[in-house]
Amino acid sequence: MIHDPDLTSIRQQAGYEDAYEGSPLLSVCIYTYNRAALLCERALPSVLRQTYENWEAVIVGDGCTDDTAERIAALGDERIRFYNREQNGPYSADPLERSLAAGTFAANEAFARSRGGWIACQNDDDDWTDDHLAVLLAEAQRTHAELVYGRMRVAIHGTGEESGFGSWPPSIGNFAFQGALHHGDLRGYRVDSDAYKRGEPGDWNLARRMLEAGVRFAFLPRDVGTYHLAEGHIHQAWWSEHARHRKSGLRSEG
Repeated sequence: MIHDPDLTSIRQQAGYEDAYEGSPLLSVCIYTYNRAALLCERALPSVLRQTYENWEAVIVGDGCTDDTAERIAALGDERIRFYNREQNGPYSADPLERSLAAGTFAANEAFARSRGGWIACQNDDDDWTDDHLAVLLAEAQRTHAELVYGRMRVAIHGTGEESGFGSWPPSIGNFAFQGALHHGDLRGYRVDSDAYKRGEPGDWNLARRMLEAGVRFAFLPRDVGTYHLAEGHIHQAWWSEHARHRKSGLRSEG
């Protein structure tokens, strides 16, 4: 059972307003499981290219058994820290249920180990625009929002199709934390590994709970990264349909 923290108490903490001034430390939280090549050849290079330089990367392996640790160490950047859980999950054996819950334990550990005034979540196989951190932080400080998110391109590998998501207001299927930045003092809000029992992906369940608690959201209407959908992904058919509807909608608007 997830017990969310009291938002009023969080806002009254000493130093809460410091995140809205200057150039605070940003924590990039990544969970990963045996995808060292994608992590070190796609996701982390996009972090290293960020124009905003005051960041740390907290990477938690969900029981990795490959060479993730060695490949991260080879990058030689002291801002990147890696921790590996002793086991993967545990998650449901059902493929759909697992897809909705995978990574929740590692993501929560990354939140707990983060030290920044803001938290930016990144998938181990996605990439960001070079100014991802800079533009989201600037919008958060300008609007005094506690969570800011932008649009994400969707590359559907193996089909040649492309889609996207991100609009206002946030909704299921149209929001994801890898396109967002949220206040570091909200790290007590955790991903619920049982969210799939409600038919919700873990990240949307977290966002919905934040919204219902009164967390201040803001939307930046521009692309801030690319979500890569692997060929044969369990949700490929849904995203392909989404791409066709989106393309049709764009044509009608033109």
